[in-house]
Amino acid sequence: MSKKTSFIVRTLLAVMLVLAINGQAGASGEAAVKTAFLYNFFKFIEWPQAASQVAYNLCTTENDHLGDSLLVLENKTIYGKPMLVRREVGNDELKNCHIVFIGASENARAIIGVLKGLPIVTVSDQPGFIAYGGMIGLVQDGSRLTFEINLELANAENVHISAKLLKLAKNVNTAK
Repeated sequence: MSKKTSFIVRTLLAVMLVLAINGQAGASGEAAVKTAFLYNFFKFIEWPQAASQVAYNLCTTENDHLGDSLLVLENKTIYGKPMLVRREVGNDELKNCHIVFIGASENARAIIGVLKGLPIVTVSDQPGFIAYGGMIGLVQDGSRLTFEINLELANAENVHISAKLLKLAKNVNTAK
């Protein structure tokens, strides 16, 4: 494992540990942890068009409930490219995103339908998200927040998820 990869894995594990220690951190703490997960997902995912992109786009739908926690991502870079945070993005503009966070109160199935066939990673904290076509679901595991991955869908959409991220997932759906 390279030093850079080792650092990234340790960073993601540290975020998970912070949540485990502060399981009762409240809504703002939970939003900060979700934001940290979203940022770190970028480091473990490869998109087919990434080489030609000048920036990585993190988008949220309406009612993302992440509050000001996304402000920490301003001026962040991923592999030398800036990360742009775009909030409350409409369905027509979602096709320009790399990761789309779908808030718990949104119609995830409709948004997933808009993005079907595109190499866009959908993430949500809605229960059962990967079962109905989402790519990464943020799930509570006791007092900890963890995630599950729909690898079958990621592969179908030509999105490569690192084995290191798959190892950290609570559940990986590979069934056909």
